[in-house]
Amino acid sequence: MKKVIILFVLAFIANGVSAQELKKVEEVTIQTSAICFDCKERIEGALNYLKGVKFAELNNDTKVVTVRYKTKKINLDQIKAEIAATGYTADEVKAEQAAVDKLPACCKPSVEKH
Repeated sequence: MKKVIILFVLAFIANGVSAQELKKVEEVTIQTSAICFDCKERIEGALNYLKGVKFAELNNDTKVVTVRYKTKKINLDQIKAEIAATGYTADEVKAEQAAVDKLPACCKPSVEKH
C-alpha cells in the first residue's frame, strides 16, 4: 500500500510539472514607433487578438509595449513581426512599408527636415 501511495504522489508531481511547462507565460517589453492614441489602439488590438498573447499594453509616453504571452503558442519574433505588419517598428524589426503607407497621417513617423 505504501508503494501505491508513493507512486500516486510521484505521478501527481510529474503531472503538475508538465502542466506548468505547458502554461509557461513570459513577459517582454518592446520599443515601438507609436505616436498617438490611435497607434496604441492599433498595436494593442493586433497583439491582443493574436493566438498565444495573453496581454498587450502600450505606454504612449515611452512608446513601449508590454506583452505577456504563452511560449508554447507564440514566440517573440512572431510578436515583433505582427507589430511590424501593423506599421510600426518593434525593437530592431522595421515596420513594413506597405503597412506604414496605410496608416493615417497622424500615425506616420515624421521626416525630419534639414
